[in-house]
Amino acid sequence: MKKLLSVAAILIVAFSVMAQPVQETAQEKAQEKAQQTAQTPTTQVFVDSLGREVELPVDIQKVAPSGTMAQVIVYQIAPEKLCGLASSLTGMTKEIYLDAMADLPVLGTLYGKKANLNKETVIMAAPDVFIDVGDIKKGSAEAMAEDLDKIQKDIGVPVIFLEANLDNYNEVFTTLGNLLGYTERGQQLGKYAEEALQYATTNPVEGKTVYLAVSADGLSTYTAGSSHSQAVEKAGVKNVITSDLTQSNGMVSLETLYTINPEYILCVEPSAYDTIMNSAEWQSIDAVKNGNVYKVPNIPHGFVTGPPCTNRILGLFWLTNVFYPERSVDIVSKTIEFYSLFYHYELTQEQAKAILYMD
Repeated sequence: MKKLLSVAAILIVAFSVMAQPVQETAQEKAQEKAQQTAQTPTTQVFVDSLGREVELPVDIQKVAPSGTMAQVIVYQIAPEKLCGLASSLTGMTKEIYLDAMADLPVLGTLYGKKANLNKETVIMAAPDVFIDVGDIKKGSAEAMAEDLDKIQKDIGVPVIFLEANLDNYNEVFTTLGNLLGYTERGQQLGKYAEEALQYATTNPVEGKTVYLAVSADGLSTYTAGSSHSQAVEKAGVKNVITSDLTQSNGMVSLETLYTINPEYILCVEPSAYDTIMNSAEWQSIDAVKNGNVYKVPNIPHGFVTGPPCTNRILGLFWLTNVFYPERSVDIVSKTIEFYSLFYHYELTQEQAKAILYMD
């Protein structure tokens, strides 16, 4: 009996000795992991397009857009990270966006003629970052930086601005992809945008002229050199309207149009098409006489402007088909491809043709 107890005691001691290094190793690993976690930064400093240094979370889960342009580009990269919309979704636009988007709160827009941002709603949405995308506003980078600093203080959320246009969409998609944890997707969309731009900018420059009709009566327009005109200019066509030809509200007279006599008219506002084609006052203009008046596709957003967002990437192909049919692509297939890649939506042939006003 004593011998058995001695053996048992020896075994207990042996097991205790063997277990001790294992326990110490497990404790060491737990401590090492805790140290690594403590050392992993939870914030990052992001320098936006205004040169502002803004502290952001490393892991961004919720994004509030400042307006439609920011909403679109964030949606195209990481739709599940949107915590609000600039405006409510309706009609075909609502169908194209993922179902979950319809349940998000409407935040309003920070800038523009219809600015109506609801700061309280933004605060309640609890975003990790508030993003503005597009042109520099408030007249200068300095003034806009001051304005965004104020907004940031008001809502208690980091606010950043990314200047975005057809020339730098590749960079913008890449930057936002990295920021939102979707590096590969950002690069994929950026590459597509760059290839579209390269395709359009190889169009021959033949001095073709265009007028943009942006109101139902056709007499409100956008001037050359503006972001609203960038897509047609990148496609190698001259916008005939310069700032000296318009009134302060962007209106022009028919007499002015008779004088400049554009070869093409693009109806950014679709209802302008019927006005222009059916009114005797417009019939002497070359674009009308030659049947070169087109409705600009605008679902879910404009191909040329309205607003000047990333749908203009597809718009570059559409514009090339309009102005240079000898270089045309299968625009129905291209539209289906674009909506699948950028909007996570599979269009049918019939839907694509309806969007393109081909029905």
